[in-house]
Amino acid sequence: MKIKKILAAIAASAVAVSAMAVNAFAGQDESTLADGTAFLNLNKADWSTFDAEYTNAEITGDGTYTVSMTAAEAVDLGEFNALEIVNGETVFNRTYTVTIDSVKINGTEKKANEGYTCSADGAGVKTRANIYNAYNDPSEDASADGTVDCRAADGDVMSKSARIVSADDLVGVTSMEVTFTVAGTAAASNTEETTAAETAADNDVETTAATTAAETTAEAADTTAAADSSTDAAKTGNVPVAVMASVMALTGAAVIASRKRK
Repeated sequence: MKIKKILAAIAASAVAVSAMAVNAFAGQDESTLADGTAFLNLNKADWSTFDAEYTNAEITGDGTYTVSMTAAEAVDLGEFNALEIVNGETVFNRTYTVTIDSVKINGTEKKANEGYTCSADGAGVKTRANIYNAYNDPSEDASADGTVDCRAADGDVMSKSARIVSADDLVGVTSMEVTFTVAGTAAASNTEETTAAETAADNDVETTAATTAAETTAEAADTTAAADSSTDAAKTGNVPVAVMASVMALTGAAVIASRKRK
């Protein structure tokens, strides 16, 4: 009976591990991602699904982030692949920028052209930075709501490309790692508040240091005055009781030590 229970437990564990592996390599469901999540929107040449493990990034403000994909087997990516941020145009603003700094495919750096930032749907919802998009190019055309859709960190959108890697780079892809920089988010305004807080903290430290120095000086002065008082008392024969007690204690200790030697 014990052997049957053990075998049943092993079988159950095997099923659990198998389910975890399938889940780990299941394709991303964008609808389950939280607002402000950066992820890779990658597609095969025939638009069919493929198994891959993704690492996303939560955008909390200006800074540098990395997202990645590891495929279960080599795939040929198609004509539309991008880095996107869920509801980024609403979470942050319509002017912040996402600059792709590096694209590594199968562990090798592939980035050749500079990209730009745009609204993925032209309606100011999802943010997109193209990796290879055969269907778009940078444009100065305004969106339906009058907001300029495409932008770049250096302001020169028209010199940028929607294809920052080549089509040849997308053949036999087993992994992709994209590092990018986010700038101009609403979170950037917190810098001044942080600086002010740090300044206030520095002032508190300086004030505390000054107070401590003053207290130390005062204590030193009191110690000097006490020493002078003891000296004057000794000269006049008016030795304080505490001093006398100390002398007596030392004398007693000396007598005891003398007795022990004998």
